[in-house]
Order: sequence, then C-alpha cells, then structure tokens
Amino acid sequence: MSKKALVPAVILVVLLGAAAYRLFSPTTTPFPTGAPINSYLKGEMAKLSLPDTPKGLTDHIIMREDGSPIKLSAMKGKAMLINLWASWCAPCRAEMHELANLQKELGDDTFEVVAITVDRGGILQAKDTLAEWGVEGLNLYAEPTMAIALELADGKLPTSYIVGADGEVKAYFLGPLKWDVPEAITLFTALKEGAL
Repeated sequence: MSKKALVPAVILVVLLGAAAYRLFSPTTTPFPTGAPINSYLKGEMAKLSLPDTPKGLTDHIIMREDGSPIKLSAMKGKAMLINLWASWCAPCRAEMHELANLQKELGDDTFEVVAITVDRGGILQAKDTLAEWGVEGLNLYAEPTMAIALELADGKLPTSYIVGADGEVKAYFLGPLKWDVPEAITLFTALKEGAL
C-alpha cells in the first residue's frame, strides 16, 4: 500500500474510532465529591449513575391500574423509584421480585416503586405477567406506546430512576439491580426522609 493511500486510511480509522467512542461512552458524570448521595453508594447501589444535568419528572402520560391517566410530573411530592419494564425483557423479570420487596418494605404516602410496563397489552398484560412471575405488591402503571422508554431510556430496559419528593432525578441505572438489599433500603429510607 502506498503512503498516499495509507494516510486517508489512518484518518478514516481515527475518525471512526472517535465516533465510536462518542457513541458508546457513558453519558454520566461521576458523583461530585460531597454530594448527599455519596455516602449511600455502597454495594449494589455503587452502580448508580448521576444525570449529566439536573432533570425533573417528564410530562409523559401513564395509565394507572384503574385506567385513569396521570402525568408522570403530577406524581411529584413523594420519593419514587421509577422502573420501566416489559414482559419480554428477561433482565426486567430478574428484578421484579426485588422491586416488589422494596415497595413492601418502604412503600407509603412518602415513597413508591412506580413500575411502568411498556407492553402493548397495558395494565391487563402487566397483571397477567406479574401473576405468572409470582410478583405481588406493586401498583400497576402502563404506557403501552413505549414512547416513555424510547425517550427516557433509548428503548433500553429495564431502566430505573431514583426521584426525590422534589421531582428531581437523583440517580438512574440501566439494567437490573438488587433493589431490596440492605444498602438499597438505607438509600431509599434516606430518600423518603428527604435526606437526598
């Protein structure tokens, strides 16, 4: 190969490498030193990521179990773990029992696990799926167009958002986690008490 042909090839490889790096590099920043959440990032919770910029709840409309719509942003006022899931998502299935355990342990007027299915079958399919999986104790929510998953998680499931009572996303995670381990209970207790 001549030197003239080699230079464009090297430039092309460098450009492709830079594009791949931008495409696949994480879109999160490390937790700032002194951030209130830092002392809670232990064990399983150390896998959490911070948003690049502060984010609040969106105006996506989800359906409650009784079929009534509600804007996600209208749920502000209590701490939440918002989880996007689907029946066809194997990693989602892996964490549903832990999400239900977290809801049973801490769920009340100040904290809720908001598990939103993006299945086309909506609430009815969610009921059937969770019954088949042996999961009990979660309030059912649905957004069957999958717009919420595409816009908030690039279609990647499961994706979870830790949201304070102020409606601000404190952290998030793509993939399944063990949400009912002691370090998670400690983090969500602090969240519901307003310490984060």
